[in-house]
Amino acid sequence: MDSEKKIRNRYQEYIDRMVKIRRLATPPLEEVSNADDYSEHLRDNFIKIGQMAAENREFLDQILYPILQSGESLTDQQIQEMMTFGNELISEEILENLDLPVMSLLIERLVEDARKKEDLPAQIRQMDAQIGICYELMNMTKRIMAYPEISEHYRELGFKMGNFFLEMLEKEKFLQLLDEESREIVLNNVRYSYVFYEDQEKCPEHNEKQLAFLERMIEISGDSFYLESVPDFDWDYFLFRTLIYYAMTTECHNSSGFSAEQLHKICERTKELSVLWESNKEYYQELFPEVYDWSYIQVMYARNRYLSEEISKTEYQKTLIEFYRNRDALGYRIGEVYLNIIVPIEYLCLLTPERLTSEESGMLKTMYYDMINYAFHMPNGGMRQALLEYYGIVFQKFIEVPSGITFETMVIRCLAAFHPPTYVHSMMVGQITESLCRWLLDERPELFVGIAGCESLEEVLTHQEEIIRFAYHAGRCHDFGKLTILDTVFVYGRKLMDMEFDLIRTHPKTGYEMLRRHISTKAYAEAAMGHHKWYDDSKGYPKEFHAKDSPMKTIIALVQCADSLDAATDCIGRSYHQGKTYEAFVKEVESESGTHYAPWLAKLLTREEVVRDMEYLLGEGRRQNYRKVYYLLRDMKGKGL
Repeated sequence: MDSEKKIRNRYQEYIDRMVKIRRLATPPLEEVSNADDYSEHLRDNFIKIGQMAAENREFLDQILYPILQSGESLTDQQIQEMMTFGNELISEEILENLDLPVMSLLIERLVEDARKKEDLPAQIRQMDAQIGICYELMNMTKRIMAYPEISEHYRELGFKMGNFFLEMLEKEKFLQLLDEESREIVLNNVRYSYVFYEDQEKCPEHNEKQLAFLERMIEISGDSFYLESVPDFDWDYFLFRTLIYYAMTTECHNSSGFSAEQLHKICERTKELSVLWESNKEYYQELFPEVYDWSYIQVMYARNRYLSEEISKTEYQKTLIEFYRNRDALGYRIGEVYLNIIVPIEYLCLLTPERLTSEESGMLKTMYYDMINYAFHMPNGGMRQALLEYYGIVFQKFIEVPSGITFETMVIRCLAAFHPPTYVHSMMVGQITESLCRWLLDERPELFVGIAGCESLEEVLTHQEEIIRFAYHAGRCHDFGKLTILDTVFVYGRKLMDMEFDLIRTHPKTGYEMLRRHISTKAYAEAAMGHHKWYDDSKGYPKEFHAKDSPMKTIIALVQCADSLDAATDCIGRSYHQGKTYEAFVKEVESESGTHYAPWLAKLLTREEVVRDMEYLLGEGRRQNYRKVYYLLRDMKGKGL
């Protein structure tokens, strides 16, 4: 019994450490007395994180992974421990999944064990959790716009599970489920499996299937067989959620491409939703206090009325602006997030970039500033995953306003809000690249022909400041793709799994896709794409990009060096090492000259002026960047709206 209790305690200790790690990684500013102490405070925190991560690795390697990898049947005790552990990995306190990949492995093991034992009620209970985890993984990976196949993998798994529940809904099989809990789980998950239709590319066949599925759910909610089979089931909830799904099908300006006839049907069902809400408002407000409200439903109804041509574009725009102006600008319930982020996205989708009116430009500038402020005010340590999903759509739909916030500024500010260490890293890489570029121009100006519009050595020599400025911004933008995988970057409590390394490797190409969409940043796109490729193209990622053939190869080589140098010498945000010295990094460059690094880098890095610059940037320069992010966090959080 003592050994069983000890194992249970180790499960709980893992949970406790993961919660502490989240807090340490994003400490509230109240813990820091001034800007000078901010980087030291973070450094101390990441030393503690490193210690806790070692304990977590020991638990996973000694306790959890052996169970997950074993082919033996699980005991009742193991099943109970794993189920309790899985439930607690969803932190109610910070409204975040503490460790989604570990949860995924754990629930796969539980489902497989129930299947082998032919314990159908147990399999249904475990798949109830598994389908939700699969949806979370689909949402997490769909931000990775450059690799849609990753998200599609989880979508297909979700459909497979949905089909399992749909088969269980066949009347003969449904009657064979003798316990009411299993029947209720089947009903809930048949309806829930609709979520895997979200955000699919335009496809008439998919659209037809979506609406047929939702119509089937509405049918079920009035079918006497099911009503009598599960008399205590909350059928009002079932119908309400089905109609919510109906109303949501057209998000992002009917990006799925429903036909006029289908849009009319969607609008009719959305009207039914609003009538249903009004018929028992108190019930629905009490049932969904943290999620839905009347404004949320009205906005969806207005969108579907516009798309079905019941109201004009002008009327719809006015409705969006009215709801936006009356929102709670610092509210973080799901319905409030909808008004703060999704309403601006819908507004963006209405606009033609080449034909913005002054009113539209002014509204966009206001919304961009508001969204930056909203990111800075998110609850400390919480809401990150949900907000990343929505901000990912903002970055996809972003329209630059000449007199407003540039795409680069928008992303940089959001990096500061969501993950200060990545913001500081981006600033550092920009500054290191700028310095290296300045001194390389002095030594080898011919290497810059073809960059920043300079087609000859003479043009390079007369436009050196433009080239240096170009290099700085290329370095600053190199990690923009990480915004789509920050929840993976944020895994400090253990070693990354293979699937997480795969996600990390997506960020160069995703950054490229983000940057190339905008006139102000498209010139930096190849620097983002190539900053993890070796100079000789023998290693690195993405495999399909050949940095040595790019006209930007000199800038790519500088950004790659700056990125590696900052990562090697800083321990904040990197619990797995304490940081190298500059001298050790230079030796690494010398040993890998011409393969990993450009052949001219080793000499450049030992130049007296460069050594002096690097000593400053890696010391006082880095402290200044942490001061900068401290002031940014303090000022934005103190500003309010």
